[in-house]
Amino acid sequence: MAATLQKRVPSAVTSANPQLRRLNAETVTAIATSFLKRVGHKSGLKPKRVSIEEGVYTVEVELKKLMAIVRVDAETQEIKEYEVQSKGEEAALSAFSPKMLIITFCIVAVAYVVLHFVFKMVGL
Repeated sequence: MAATLQKRVPSAVTSANPQLRRLNAETVTAIATSFLKRVGHKSGLKPKRVSIEEGVYTVEVELKKLMAIVRVDAETQEIKEYEVQSKGEEAALSAFSPKMLIITFCIVAVAYVVLHFVFKMVGL
């Protein structure tokens, strides 16, 4: 008599809705920065702040001359809205960049030297 062996293959149990992992500040920041890269802001991304209010994470990301605010739903991990605006607070400081200070100093120095020689030639 021949015996037949049947192997039982364990069936994988899958759910129709895969479980979404819980969000934290790090994963929300990664979601927001990758989204900003996809919409065209590729370089100079500096995450500044993450907060959560009523199930919505708010991520503030500093760009080169702009500030982006991205809101991500905590349950669905969807980006609900985003906003890119100019940095209002630091606009006055950017007008006095080191490059502009050096150029201004050079112009003033050249004007001083030219006027000094002009007055010397006139006799004043």
